[in-house]
Amino acid sequence: MKQVRPYTFIKDKEKMKDFLKLNKEDFLKSYSYLYEEEYDATVWEYIKHTRNAYKRQILDD
Repeated sequence: MKQVRPYTFIKDKEKMKDFLKLNKEDFLKSYSYLYEEEYDATVWEYIKHTRNAYKRQILDD
């Protein structure tokens, strides 16, 4: 059976602004059409992006 990755909204600037401001519960209330799995997938994607940006910053210094 093929496994499908949950949708992430990492490239949606408006959602990401709220993502950084609101806690998970409030965010999911505001965007009731999104699933918790999508939120969680975005958390992991955000962690990957910020970790990689931090590594690049250290290597560039």
